[in-house]
Amino acid sequence: MVSDPVQVSGFTDALASLCDQRLVQSMYSECDVLLEGVLLTLHGDTHAQRRAIELQLFRRDFARYYESTVLPGIVAQTLAPDLQRGQLDLHEFGARVTLNLSARIAGLDITPASAAAEDSALLLRIVRKFGEGATLFHSTRDKNQVRQEVADALATFDAHFLQPAWQRRKGLLEAQSAEDAPELPRDILTLLLSHQAEQGWDDALIRREVAFFMQAASHSSANALVHCFHELVCWCREHPADWERVRTDPLFLQRCVHEALRLHPASPVAWRTASCPFSLADGQGVETGESVVIDLTEANQEPSLFGEDSHRFNPHRQVRERVNPYGLTFGVGIHTCFGRELAGGSLPKTDTNPDEHHFGTLTSILRTLLEHGATPDPGTAPSRDDATVRANWKSYPLIFTRRETS
Repeated sequence: MVSDPVQVSGFTDALASLCDQRLVQSMYSECDVLLEGVLLTLHGDTHAQRRAIELQLFRRDFARYYESTVLPGIVAQTLAPDLQRGQLDLHEFGARVTLNLSARIAGLDITPASAAAEDSALLLRIVRKFGEGATLFHSTRDKNQVRQEVADALATFDAHFLQPAWQRRKGLLEAQSAEDAPELPRDILTLLLSHQAEQGWDDALIRREVAFFMQAASHSSANALVHCFHELVCWCREHPADWERVRTDPLFLQRCVHEALRLHPASPVAWRTASCPFSLADGQGVETGESVVIDLTEANQEPSLFGEDSHRFNPHRQVRERVNPYGLTFGVGIHTCFGRELAGGSLPKTDTNPDEHHFGTLTSILRTLLEHGATPDPGTAPSRDDATVRANWKSYPLIFTRRETS
């Protein structure tokens, strides 16, 4: 008989469990066709070695570079046709923006301006299928059917998008010995190919790793964008005096983003498996192979850290010192999300100059939408995604009250 998993709740115990290397990542084994051997599912020395290599891309200036140099053009080009129509679906728009950004990070040679409409639509369907595979643990669909659909999507992704980028980068890497060698792209695919021979990685592993980064960089950010917008709109309906701050104070808007991220972690729980017998921080004993479920939602709503109204959205919340305002949403320890700085930005200080601050992509995208007067469409209600037990949105229609594109 399979025993029930051990439950860990409360911020302190959840933090300790996430940092305990005797607990092995286990929630993403449902879809090996996509995630076998990728960074997310590795552990121990193999994980540390892969992480050290990929961190070469995610240097300190990485998030600032993408936010300041890459993101503005992507947002402007993606938003332009929606502004002309005067409306958009925020879930769809978020997926398109983060798709183009994640393609740059992963190493695909597409841009919003150059990609054919059918190619962009195809890639969006593929990455959404990757997202369904990565969250298969929480799927309400037949899991074998989903696995086959993910395998088919991966094959299409490889043939249509990955291989052209792969061959171009191989040529660039082979030319690096020349004096006039071209500059290498700054992306995951280039990094992986440059280390492939020394690490002994086969092509299938690199294919899965790039596909995983496409999914990881877009799926959760697109969902988070909708959560953030919904929470700040609901807040400002009850606190209309804050509308002006949301629109004009980017530091306050970032506080709204962090508060929404706290309430809506990409995964409500983290699953781990004990690699040996030991006692958890809360005193519970676990045996080898036993499952441990870490409740991130409850940890992020710990009243002693986040206040008696911790279950509610409140951008004016004062968080205890040394506790991140978004809680454990980005994880901690060896599996801390690479995209934390990119999506959430830097944590502001009391003397932070907003003209020099790194706000993160979520705040930057919301700031642009609000500048154009984005507001929920009064004629069409948003809807939830019933294909997963996660509290994600399927559709969130918006209209614009200001449509200037200049």
